[in-house]
Amino acid sequence: MRHWSAARILLLSTTGLIYGAGTVAYGADIKSRHSTPVSASQPQAKAGKPKAAKGGARKPKSVDAKGDIEAIAVHTHRQSGGGLLSMTKDIRSSVATTRAFIETQPATANPEQLMAMQPGAVVATQDPYGIEPGNITVRGLNNNEIIWLYENSPITNDGTFYPQEAVDALNLEEVRLSPGSTSFDLPGSNGAAGTIRMALHNPEHKLGASTNITYGAHNTRQVYGRIDTGDIGNTGVRGFVSYSNFVGDDWRGPGHNWREHVDAKFIKDWQGGHRTTLAVEWTKLNFQLERPPTMSAWNTYGKNYNYTSKFTPGDTNYYKLHQNVYQGMFATLNQHFALSRNLALDVDPYLYWAEAAIPGAMNLSASSAYQGTQKISGLQLETGNGSTANSALLYANSPALFMRSGINAKLEWKIGEHNRLVFGDWYGFTEQSQAGQFNYLNASGSPKSLWGSTSSAVYLPNGKLYNFSDVLNRIQTNQIFLGDRASYLNHRLSLEAGFKYLFYRAQDFNRIPGVTYNINNNQTAPMPSIGARYDFNDEHEIFMDAGVNSRVPDPSQIADSVSASTGKITGRASRDQKIETSIIEELGYRYSGKLINAQLTLFNYNFTNRQVQTVVVQNAGLVTQYVNAGGQTSRGADVSVGTTPFHHFSVFASGEYLHATIDNNIPTQGTYLRTAGNTATGSPTWTANLGVNYNDSRIFGNIQMHYVSSQYSTFMDDEKIPGFKTVDMTLGYRLPKIGPVKAPKIQLNLVNLTNNHYLAGIYSTQFNAKSARAMNGSTVAGSAPLYIIGAGFTAMFSFSAAL
Repeated sequence: MRHWSAARILLLSTTGLIYGAGTVAYGADIKSRHSTPVSASQPQAKAGKPKAAKGGARKPKSVDAKGDIEAIAVHTHRQSGGGLLSMTKDIRSSVATTRAFIETQPATANPEQLMAMQPGAVVATQDPYGIEPGNITVRGLNNNEIIWLYENSPITNDGTFYPQEAVDALNLEEVRLSPGSTSFDLPGSNGAAGTIRMALHNPEHKLGASTNITYGAHNTRQVYGRIDTGDIGNTGVRGFVSYSNFVGDDWRGPGHNWREHVDAKFIKDWQGGHRTTLAVEWTKLNFQLERPPTMSAWNTYGKNYNYTSKFTPGDTNYYKLHQNVYQGMFATLNQHFALSRNLALDVDPYLYWAEAAIPGAMNLSASSAYQGTQKISGLQLETGNGSTANSALLYANSPALFMRSGINAKLEWKIGEHNRLVFGDWYGFTEQSQAGQFNYLNASGSPKSLWGSTSSAVYLPNGKLYNFSDVLNRIQTNQIFLGDRASYLNHRLSLEAGFKYLFYRAQDFNRIPGVTYNINNNQTAPMPSIGARYDFNDEHEIFMDAGVNSRVPDPSQIADSVSASTGKITGRASRDQKIETSIIEELGYRYSGKLINAQLTLFNYNFTNRQVQTVVVQNAGLVTQYVNAGGQTSRGADVSVGTTPFHHFSVFASGEYLHATIDNNIPTQGTYLRTAGNTATGSPTWTANLGVNYNDSRIFGNIQMHYVSSQYSTFMDDEKIPGFKTVDMTLGYRLPKIGPVKAPKIQLNLVNLTNNHYLAGIYSTQFNAKSARAMNGSTVAGSAPLYIIGAGFTAMFSFSAAL
């Protein structure tokens, strides 16, 4: 199957290249969706009716980054609100953080942190730099409900995605959030919270280079450099390659963080309006995990609750036993072919590869060791100094290998003056293998191998590697789509109707003794969508959309898990876990004025088989699991308001009201808890952001204020994290040109300016924190949720320049 999927991608991609290169130039009435974004420094065209070019010829129509038919689908007022309110003429809610704001943020920031000012986006950062994994929720929905697009291809790894692995902020042109129902031709299905598209810097047409050097608290430093090739001869090819390296201490405990990253993008412009874009990222990480506290631990120790700094034999909380390592790359080849004046083809193959190791520690006794459900006889263990022992503290890690490939291909046919018919197919294949093993420690308590080298691993008496887990997952997703985009009344009225059908097949092979070897999960899901937009004039417009989204089960949920110290099954696979389905409706209004721009969106969600993420301990490691929370209803409103610069000042404000409730009683331990009508977990009622920006071309700066109300962390609503406020600030100065050095700039970023100590998010959701009486009269014991401690005050100073 792997060879078939790879051959399919290669064949389609190669066929497209051959056909596109040999196509006669008919003119590009259907333009490339990969066209260069409007620069934040360029003047903005007034949104409105398309105007005729000189000589009476009409300017060519444009298609925005998502392929929507719009003659006027340009980004309006990209500097509105200091670069935080870039709107599009779209049938659905859409806002973006643009280059104008991104360049004022810390050079180390990840895409989640760059979305923190957008309405309904709650970002929980574990460290101030963005190197460690945090969490983002949109309208109360977790990261795994978001389709993350790298350029135009899905980088989401069939589950949780960590944006710090994906891109350098210094290479981002914009990060666009489109919450709600997803476009029918967009690759991916798990988008109940919407999509976030990361658009990279387009290579310059002239040879150039840029650099950034950042220093900060906790011995933090990052170096970054980028080279733009400019137009390479007469080939029509231009590109850039960048490299960055980050090193720093953990901000609230022992340990260090290290990151190495490469971004590259090359564009080839063909005759006749064809374009090929290759984008590649590579990341290598080694970061210190933060110990998540319970509410009791937080109240007792505050931010000082963490892993221990000194090694004591038998201490599983020694910090060096909780280091996460990762290495991965993602590549996408986006191709646009103008086959004729009325026909265009887009072919976007992509490839993802990564390896990682989930850390943990366990005191294992040779007399009570199991592989699967079978007890091991004659196991010999070693201590750190190499002597034989009956029990030992071991590094329990789970090396994992991920391989994903896929392709999204669509054909767009312009029919008459008003309609464009879109037909296509998205296919994705994932293979994920993960094998838990024990590795020995050295005398100082450090693992002999963070990556799980077999040379330092524990072996069974028969000479085979001791694996306490060994799972292989294979997942195929196929999504066929068909839709029509129409435009009337000289582009004042836009209509869209689409339908996609998802085919999902997951295969699990569990290769330890005593568990079910093979489990399959095959499901299908129809996903219709409609939408409309109407411009009253150049300033006022309304939009609406409705659609169905489907989130496929996480592959980890169809495998049994077994304790290595008892041989008991600690987690039963959900062999019939259902696809989460959400019906989403939005109604919105946009205003695009000379001084003020705004967007208001009302939304309504109805969920069935709601999948809520939690974290459990399995063989000393923290493992993600999901709970079927049944039905849920979420209603609310988003608002964004931004001003254009006035006397060098601009203001941005955003907020959300959210009312999310559980619709049914949730089953647990053979009974039901009375949860119907409770507030859904991780769903703050109020969120608000306020930003003030100043920029006179020399001096610049901004201040960003965030407020998030309280959030429940259990289905029984018997424990919650309190609301919190944070403030961030930027101050900077652009120096005059110094010889060949252009745009020299110094910048100071202050994160959590008031040094507020707070819980930023929920690490693991639980059924109930306190003992609760179930519907059958039995008592269900409480289990303490875990939390994310918000990043503390940090100052970062940077210098950047270009050649």
